[in-house]
Amino acid sequence: MTEVILHVSGVDAFFDHAMAAARRIDAGDYTPNTPRVGFPSIEHLWAYMTPERWSLLRFLQEHGPTGVAALGDAIGRDVGAVEEDLGKLEEIGLVDPQPDGSVLVPWSRITVEASLAIAA
Repeated sequence: MTEVILHVSGVDAFFDHAMAAARRIDAGDYTPNTPRVGFPSIEHLWAYMTPERWSLLRFLQEHGPTGVAALGDAIGRDVGAVEEDLGKLEEIGLVDPQPDGSVLVPWSRITVEASLAIAA
């Protein structure tokens, strides 16, 4: 299974994760980490990952590679808006444009991690 994790993470957590990965590599462990895409707050994550963008991801996961116009028709959205949303999803690696003009989701699982825990 290929997975990507969308998560809320501050700068400190980002550097902690990077340092842990560096320590593993220094110890000879080259096992790849699950890819992660960080957002500075839950508000940023939800603003970026709109319901329309989730619908695009869901459709592409269910139906496989699809052309932009066909995708817009299938979900009842303007092609220009679909192109804009696909561009945003491509920026963070959630969709992959293909040479034939179609788009696919290269992940079998997209997980969102967020916590409401307040640091003491």
